Amino acid sequence: MEYGVVVRWWLLFQVLLVVGLPFAARVLPDAPDRGASLAMPTALVLLTLPLLWVGQLAFGLWVVVAVALLLLALSAWLARGGIEVDARAYAEVVAVFTVAFLFLLAIRAASDGVHPFAGEKFLDFGILQSLLRADRLPPQDMWFAGERVIYYYGGHLMAAAMSLLTGTEGRFAYSPALAGFYAMAVTGAYGLAGTIAASASDEEETEPVRGSTALGVAGVVFALVLVATGVSWHLLVFPAALAAAAVTRSRRVRAGVLAAFVFGFASNLLTPVRLLAAKVGLVEDVVAAAGMREDLAPSITPGTFDSWHASRIVETGINEFPLFAYLNGDLHGHMMDVAVLFLVAGVALAYYQTAAERRRRRAALLFGAMPLLAATILATNTWSFPTVLGVTALSVALADAAPHTLVPGRFRRAFERNGRVGAELQRVAFGVAVAAVVAVVSLALVWPFVWNVLLVGASERSPAFLPEPSRLGSFVLVHGLFLASLGAYLVARGSRDRWDWALVGVAAVFLVTLAATFDLVVAGVPLDFVGLALGGPLVAGAWLLRRRSRVGFEGVLVVAGAGLVVLVEYVYLADNASPERFNTVFKVYAQAWALWSVAAGVALASLARRRVGSNARLRSAGGTALVTVLVVSASVYGGLALTNHFGQMDDPTIDAMEYVHDERPGEAAAIEWLLEKPGQPHLVSAPGLEPYSWQNPEASLTGIPTVAGWIQETIYRGDDAYYTRVSDVDIVYETEDPVSRAVLLRKHDVDYIWVGPVERERYDVANVADEPGISIATVTSSVTVYAVNRTELVETQN
Repeated sequence: MEYGVVVRWWLLFQVLLVVGLPFAARVLPDAPDRGASLAMPTALVLLTLPLLWVGQLAFGLWVVVAVALLLLALSAWLARGGIEVDARAYAEVVAVFTVAFLFLLAIRAASDGVHPFAGEKFLDFGILQSLLRADRLPPQDMWFAGERVIYYYGGHLMAAAMSLLTGTEGRFAYSPALAGFYAMAVTGAYGLAGTIAASASDEEETEPVRGSTALGVAGVVFALVLVATGVSWHLLVFPAALAAAAVTRSRRVRAGVLAAFVFGFASNLLTPVRLLAAKVGLVEDVVAAAGMREDLAPSITPGTFDSWHASRIVETGINEFPLFAYLNGDLHGHMMDVAVLFLVAGVALAYYQTAAERRRRRAALLFGAMPLLAATILATNTWSFPTVLGVTALSVALADAAPHTLVPGRFRRAFERNGRVGAELQRVAFGVAVAAVVAVVSLALVWPFVWNVLLVGASERSPAFLPEPSRLGSFVLVHGLFLASLGAYLVARGSRDRWDWALVGVAAVFLVTLAATFDLVVAGVPLDFVGLALGGPLVAGAWLLRRRSRVGFEGVLVVAGAGLVVLVEYVYLADNASPERFNTVFKVYAQAWALWSVAAGVALASLARRRVGSNARLRSAGGTALVTVLVVSASVYGGLALTNHFGQMDDPTIDAMEYVHDERPGEAAAIEWLLEKPGQPHLVSAPGLEPYSWQNPEASLTGIPTVAGWIQETIYRGDDAYYTRVSDVDIVYETEDPVSRAVLLRKHDVDYIWVGPVERERYDVANVADEPGISIATVTSSVTVYAVNRTELVETQN
């Protein structure tokens, strides 16, 4: 295990915390931690955006160091008067980050490095390696030699910058970078939820549950879930203890802990429900009748558990959740942008909390801070860019301060409305207008990415409508944790007595029944009712309660998450990467889970509290029971998945090259030889016509671009450009004409010809060693690499 690398990266993140704190403290000056939980992503944003611009001219170690030093100087200048931060709150931030960081590093150390199976690791690691070799931005595409990458690489740029600052090779940077992004997101969830909870004015909700009540309820829930699921007792002890401990803390801490749990460890409800179905026939019948992915059995046992299934419930999409994604181990955009997305929520919260008369501060947050974050999100995970604009619009529309107070005083009279409907519509209109301005400014802030990447690849995608609707069963299993926690919270905040609860219960049964039985077809097109019936009430309820001041900023996050979930039932982005809304569900559900996790932390913290009035102990036990049931049930997947994961561990290491060294030593030796070559020379290898298989390791693991790599390039560049190169590669390997080969090697500026197992299996490889300009560079047990001197190749006739 490379402990020295781990220590260096942990120290770097502590430096980012210190550097980012003066900026974060100005955004959230009234937060209990003064914004410390969001300071690390703040520093990364302020480091990355300048690099995107300067990198168009030059990129490398000294460029990153120079920008980092300028950021450090600006941070020191802002902190010249000192920053008062509560020592305990600061220590909590460090502790939460450290636990999450080490947790995911342990997962990565038990993994087998970077491989192409079941994920995008070859793509992500290839981009990281390309950036570490690049002399300017965008980096060269390792799967399309000579052309710049057409992909959102902002998160990989952050990872590359941290790799350079810590002096870490890419092979050892991949895992701590992934662990850092995960830990920053967990820490952000903890801090945001705690800040929202601490700002609530309801004094009744500040009292924690008694320890005796918490232990008793947790014990009962532990026993019931243990019997119902049949899993080993040790898998449930920790979540039951966590729930008991969390509800006995202050409101701020329990909200933070529960939000961190929901984001960092919880799963959807598929696993506990399928385990229960194996023991209760009625549950199995209900699951089968409600519908989910056709290739999933309605019941399982702990022995037949497969961690993959929980991410594939929806028939027309990937319903990943954070634990699955980080356990699988891709360094992908939707996993690297979460910490910045939480920072977006932090700025929106700051706007929400700012009084109406502080117009300049509100404008600075909306038109200064928010565009910086939107620009970073655009380059890190373009799929999340509309969500940033949506959160911006909602924060304006749902804040207590009337949006028209943003305009100068002499123009406000034109926007004053006395009617309730008109005032509400005006709020929405202002929110949309502000979001539009943020969008334009953010595009300008990250224009090099827009010009070089976004506009180039946009032609391959277009909006589409009315996809195949979700089934009731899959929708409930995917979102059930939030439907239960957020729904119960909204009812609790809006209800006056037990009759309100009864009315809500009847309405819920009616909506579920309607969603299960009602099919509407218009002009031959099925219209979904499941998402609207189950997600729509969350949107309407949270909006109404927020406007009536019955809920706080968590209501904004509930509306945002529910809006996303409902939206993808009707609108999606069509591309040639996947059928129908497959990719849209994948990326949008990840954003909804992140936003909802913070709201769920606040909601669960409120549900688990000491009550006042008649039957206080019983009511307190009831809320604690609901929280404990959800926490323990959502932990079953993690317990089983981690048991299987660590049970397969060999020697712990964070070396990304572990898999190739263990399984393909001959290719590993040749790849190590290529890793020593500076810059980005071009090579030719067999195109990766079958993605997610062992193809193009020489490019993906080194960052040295090949002429035609994985077939995903057709998504970015079109079929004609890709298959023209495939044809060129075929000729290079098989032609007996040295002149034809020389023409193509010069055309693509090839420096090396890779002949490994894939090439020998696919081609009848010609003997090229005796041709002018081509010589053997290195030979291993399974690979021969030929060096190409283009000036000495066979001359061609004009």
